[in-house]
Amino acid sequence: MNNIFLKSLGVLCLLFVGFEVDAQQNQSLPQPVIPDYVADPSVSYFNGTYYLYGTSDIDHGLLEMGPPVVWTSKDLVNWSYKGVLFKGFDWQKAHTFGPEGKTKTGYFRYWAPGAVIKKDKLYHLYPTILKPDNKLGTYHLTSKSPEGPFQFSNGKGIFFNEPEKEKEETKPVFADIDGDPFVDDDGQAYIYWRRRKAAKLSKDWKTIEGSEVSIPTKRSGYSEGPLLFKRNGIYYYLYTLSGGANYVYAYMMSKTGPLGPFVAPDQDMVFKSNIEKGVWGPGHGNVLHIPGTDDYLFFYLEYGQGSTTRQVYVNRLQFNADGTIKPAEVTTTGISEMPNLNKKPLIHPAKVTASSVRRDTIIKTTIDTVIEKLIAMPPKFVESELANVQRTMDFKPENAIDGSNGTFWMCDNADKKPWYQIDLGAVKRVKSLELFFLKSTLGHSFKIEKSDDGQEWKTVNMPVSQLIRSPEVINKIGKTRFLKLTILSGAPGLWEVKVY
Repeated sequence: MNNIFLKSLGVLCLLFVGFEVDAQQNQSLPQPVIPDYVADPSVSYFNGTYYLYGTSDIDHGLLEMGPPVVWTSKDLVNWSYKGVLFKGFDWQKAHTFGPEGKTKTGYFRYWAPGAVIKKDKLYHLYPTILKPDNKLGTYHLTSKSPEGPFQFSNGKGIFFNEPEKEKEETKPVFADIDGDPFVDDDGQAYIYWRRRKAAKLSKDWKTIEGSEVSIPTKRSGYSEGPLLFKRNGIYYYLYTLSGGANYVYAYMMSKTGPLGPFVAPDQDMVFKSNIEKGVWGPGHGNVLHIPGTDDYLFFYLEYGQGSTTRQVYVNRLQFNADGTIKPAEVTTTGISEMPNLNKKPLIHPAKVTASSVRRDTIIKTTIDTVIEKLIAMPPKFVESELANVQRTMDFKPENAIDGSNGTFWMCDNADKKPWYQIDLGAVKRVKSLELFFLKSTLGHSFKIEKSDDGQEWKTVNMPVSQLIRSPEVINKIGKTRFLKLTILSGAPGLWEVKVY
């Protein structure tokens, strides 16, 4: 077992057993994995690094998403990304279509990439891509690096209203969403997608081989976000039911093979909302096995503020002696920023202020507390037991230094010149500043200034237009007491600010 596995085990002990935290860290706060809006997570591990692929939510609904990125981490706690996964698309460009007088507008969208898998020095990615007119498919792309750039494995790409180019357009692996691959011990690859569909992949992993299979499950109803993993000779097929705040996960088991036949355990519902802990709708996710261990982590999306403000949470899967999965108690504290995991010591601000603060928002929804009975097969005639729940979102400046990836500062809607100021309490030597912007995949430009007295300011960085990465890192700042961020473009908000 190499050092990264030992380090991962140490992190897992901290994540799931208990630990002491810095006074700045408030464990009552939500602790999502990623400091941004991300849904449909899949995590892969290659050469000492974890790679989290997902849908880039930007709070614009399902009709417009952010560009595809991959978040990377050495310890499952500190995550970052630089640039987009593949080129050829302007994800924020509106395209018009339809007959005159009934013209519609749409965008290219990237959804729900499955876990990236490796073969013959190439990394294979299976995302869902939608055209502006909502025609969709799951495509096959490859790269020499898990961070990209990825390229379509056949055809010349995906186009819209470009007839000449569309003649040589890339064909999808299948015309549906939520493709997730699995490679068995013998090297044979399979792929699973929504509505309980599955199939073998060809030897080159580019296309489906043979006929698609429908997987019978104990529970009925619409299903998406499927995945399959293997442990101790048992294949586990996980599938969602319902959606939104009522997302749940159930599973089936097989000792025969990746395509079944599957059987349902007595307790087949493994993930559902935990109203007491404040987790709503644990939905479309994936399982990461920590190599060399018996640790299996389930990364999943959580409801957030509704619509496309989802965030990634994680909880451990635990197993009974017979191989069945224990129903999980989903919590908000599965992952946490830990001061002792940072190689560089943090400087804790004495005070933070901002140009303005957005008004508090109350998020309300309804959760069915007996949903597992309502979606049983055969149906049981059970009345819904609805719980009206709510969470209050505040946007105060302190949120950006509270150590939580689930809270953020945001300025008032009327604020046209948003700024955020840090007071270190005394003049200190600052080596670097890390900024985790809200909706980072849309890009930001900004200015950083420093001051010893809060009166005379010196510009630290040269503003660069619409960078797509997180965090933004400004190095070699030098001695200062005050740091001031002015956001010139991009979403006027910060998940976290770290001063070193």
